[in-house]
Amino acid sequence: MPALWTYPWTLEREGLESACERLRDHGIDAINVASHYHSVRSMQPRFPDDLFRAYGGGCYFEPGERFDDLPIEPPVNRVGSWDDPLAEIVDGAHEHGIAVNAWTVCLHNTRLGSTNPDYRFESAFGDAHDHSLCPSHPAVQDYFAAVVGSIRDRGVDEIQLESIGFPSAFHDHGSQYGHDKRQTVTTESEAMLLSQCFCDGCRSVAASHRVGLERARERVQDLVRPSLGDPNALLPPIEDLREREPLVDDLLEFRATVIETLLARLAEASGSTPLNYYAMEAYGQAPAALPAAGVDLERLETHLDRVTALCYVAETETARERIEALERVVDRPIDAGITLAPAVLDGPDQVAALVDGIRSVTDGRLSIYHHSLLTETHLEWIDDALA
Repeated sequence: MPALWTYPWTLEREGLESACERLRDHGIDAINVASHYHSVRSMQPRFPDDLFRAYGGGCYFEPGERFDDLPIEPPVNRVGSWDDPLAEIVDGAHEHGIAVNAWTVCLHNTRLGSTNPDYRFESAFGDAHDHSLCPSHPAVQDYFAAVVGSIRDRGVDEIQLESIGFPSAFHDHGSQYGHDKRQTVTTESEAMLLSQCFCDGCRSVAASHRVGLERARERVQDLVRPSLGDPNALLPPIEDLREREPLVDDLLEFRATVIETLLARLAEASGSTPLNYYAMEAYGQAPAALPAAGVDLERLETHLDRVTALCYVAETETARERIEALERVVDRPIDAGITLAPAVLDGPDQVAALVDGIRSVTDGRLSIYHHSLLTETHLEWIDDALA
């Protein structure tokens, strides 16, 4: 079942019926449509008269009573004349035999963070960051459970989760941020330590966990301070750091329990609708990078129906290794996603080779990034690769 990631506004601009017919003509029988998403300014090259679209972070469905008693209100993005974009897309796509998967970005959302400052994540040095909520807060978990339940109510075929882990302080997003500037903090270990959250929500949950959160905060400060004064004061890799620093290991283990609780809530809210996780966090798409965000797939497996390996690479072997690494960790079907970005793949032969390589190691679904960004030439490449 090949699928394309897509945005609601591109489907509305092309016309949902026309878009579905074209997708079927190109061998596509599913779409992963943005349903709850971060801020974006996106180009759509197939429509030169409507080249750029910009939306703040928010949902693409009409919120209902699920949110009535929650302290976090869902920001709503309107698309054309559609009253409820996701419901319109599900109904229209299903009429044309196209499955609809809900692409659901969770914690990474500057609009949510800036309008709900009490639930932002806060570093060991006390600075709060707007671009993500902290999942330790019960209100944050309640909000995303309501999001997933609302999406399920629209009759989607699958709910696909992105950004369920603790964020990186260096993954800015939205109108309040510009380019990321730093001349120190050059390793993943340093970035991970500066991204550890010590907000009130974490303090409350940690009280019943073995981690000593205040001692961990002080140790994180001690470990990071040399890098703030000397760009050559590098820390060891994260795995080595965990072995040397019991407080850091306890801290990341605590994060994993929080994310497990969050995902359990989302799985309950999804009901019988399958739940898929995009194996990607702010630290990267390689499975080894996930624990830095508190994502321990062995813990999460019981709450998931599928996992997607994001293979935004040109090298077939790298894609295979990423899929096989996930297969060693979780006993769930492994899907795969590729990108047609010119910086990664520059021709039909590369695309076909990558698709063939992925199919040699998994019979999971293949998703292609991204319908809104594709040129007519890209669509021809897809025809050739799927043939």
